[in-house]
Amino acid sequence: MATKLCRYFTTLAILLAPVFSAPAPEPQDNEATGGSSSGIEVDTYDYIVVGSGPGGAPVASNLAKAGHSVLLLEAGDDQSADVSTQILQLGLPQFTNRWDFYVRNYADDVQQLKNNHLTWRRADGSLWVGNGSAAPADATLLGVYYPRGATLGGSSVINAGVSVLPPGSDWDFIASLTGDQSWRANKMRQIFERIEKNLYLPPGTPGHGFNGYLKINGNDGSIWDNNPELVETLKPMVASVGDNPAQILPMFTRDLNNNSPNRDTTQGLFGLPFHVNQTWGRFSARNIILDTLNAKKPNGSPKYRLTLKTNSLATRVLFETKPNKKPRAIGIEYLQGQSLYGADPRSNPSATGTTRQAFARKEVILSAGVFNTPQLLLLSGIGPAADLATHNITALVNAPGVGKSLQDNQELPVVGLANAPYTTVPEPGDPQCTFGFPPDPCIAAFAQGTGPYARAGSNAHAFMLRTNHSTSDKVDILMFGIGNFAFRGYWPPEAVSNIPFDPPGTFGLSMVKINPQNRAGTVKLRSGNPRDTPVINFNLFAQGAATDVGAMADVVAWARGAYGNVAAPLGPLQTREPPCGGGSCRAGDEQWIREQAFGHHAVGTCAIGAASDADAVLDSKFRVRGVNGLRVVDGSAFPRVPGPFPVIATFLLGEKASGVILNDA
Repeated sequence: MATKLCRYFTTLAILLAPVFSAPAPEPQDNEATGGSSSGIEVDTYDYIVVGSGPGGAPVASNLAKAGHSVLLLEAGDDQSADVSTQILQLGLPQFTNRWDFYVRNYADDVQQLKNNHLTWRRADGSLWVGNGSAAPADATLLGVYYPRGATLGGSSVINAGVSVLPPGSDWDFIASLTGDQSWRANKMRQIFERIEKNLYLPPGTPGHGFNGYLKINGNDGSIWDNNPELVETLKPMVASVGDNPAQILPMFTRDLNNNSPNRDTTQGLFGLPFHVNQTWGRFSARNIILDTLNAKKPNGSPKYRLTLKTNSLATRVLFETKPNKKPRAIGIEYLQGQSLYGADPRSNPSATGTTRQAFARKEVILSAGVFNTPQLLLLSGIGPAADLATHNITALVNAPGVGKSLQDNQELPVVGLANAPYTTVPEPGDPQCTFGFPPDPCIAAFAQGTGPYARAGSNAHAFMLRTNHSTSDKVDILMFGIGNFAFRGYWPPEAVSNIPFDPPGTFGLSMVKINPQNRAGTVKLRSGNPRDTPVINFNLFAQGAATDVGAMADVVAWARGAYGNVAAPLGPLQTREPPCGGGSCRAGDEQWIREQAFGHHAVGTCAIGAASDADAVLDSKFRVRGVNGLRVVDGSAFPRVPGPFPVIATFLLGEKASGVILNDA
């Protein structure tokens, strides 16, 4: 993972045709909708889904497989031919598959400028990364870099692939919030069992599925003999929770997604699962869509009526309004053209695209992501009326919760320095990888199912910890360790960085805060132009700071102690970050956490909630309150962050929504 997180790779993609389509549905009377007289191209389907990530892809596929005609709009294109999107260890945001958002962590400029990884634009157009005190005189602050997937499959194509189920209490929370018992943890586990294709456990293991489509793999234990220094570093951590460090090797394969009633309260070392196939090729939401599109009838014609239109930026939801009735969503207006959104690093403001409309006989489903779904609702007149008025948008529904409750897992590495470098002993016959830079012999080996890219990396482990600031008896921190590197967040790969390289012997213990308390972030319109990015502010630690900062500071203190107990000659490790000059480190640790914490698991901006909650955008069936025919199915629907990594929870969200929509069809 070290190399994966610190390198970016050249793009090998060949862009595919922008439209993949099954035969169009037979014309019906209600297909003669307005818009064609103005020269705007129109089309009609049973359902329209906006966004092809882990929320939208299952919905589009399942609706099509149920016999409905479905239009799937994706603003990016299909990067299936790019080998870096096929190999988990090469997958990172690139020009061709990412949108570059720049966010604020704080409203206060003084606090914001202390972050060491801010991105700035210089007068010559180049990018520079560093904090405010070191910024060049000609630099203009862009913000904290927050890339999102902008390609078929969404962020599941560019993420780290970590596949951890949330605590059962996160599902029970939604059930209690809404009174809808179908959200209970046991019901959501049943969905997981139905769609999982587990590749790392014996068939029949309780709580898992082995015949679904969602491929999840874990390490088989063989890699740890090849990573001796990493194993030695983790032994004091194992001992700290009462486990025997002499028995550490079997712990690396313990199932983190087990169905034990004690799963969410158990501390210690586990294997870390990923959404990958048998040879560690990435499985993503893209696979779901392509498999559905490629399914054929015996005569060779498409089996399902799914139409995919890529390079299609949704700009507003179309509504039918009648007196004394709720507005009804009847379609989507979108711009056809490549890289039209302002967050696309290839975007050219002079490119205008082609305005088109598509209409839905039944429903419109928004799965555009945590930043773009609320933006699309706001552009369509659903949101806080006062905010909409500032952009000359007439409020169709005054919905104050749209764009509110933005939340994230806070992350931070505790960085140590060992007395020797961390090594990985190569397997006999392994080629020397160049991590995507041609010629890379490991890519050819991967194609044959062999080599380093075809097996788990040394990041395939997780350490679960319950701090003194946990709000329950459950673990509230997930950690993983990386030798010779520390993961401090993201910044553009083309930027000049003011961040020094980590020396050999660096150990980065990355923590992820589970169940963060802060829900004060916001997504607001920058303008009424749908090509402009929204204004995003996470307002970190504005709520629950004593709990969240306190828990992370607990981890720092715990890690310092563990580092000091690493046996010679590798240890003891010196703690480099957060820095401490001696004496009590607590106040300095908390300050460092506030300044350097980051995240990339945004959720919550169109949250499900109780009918009595004015800020609840959705009901328990994903329906947008105040209108008919419109649902939201993506990470923005979560009322709180689901566990340490939201991707698997979002796949489950898409599956649950599919059943709800089909039941209402």
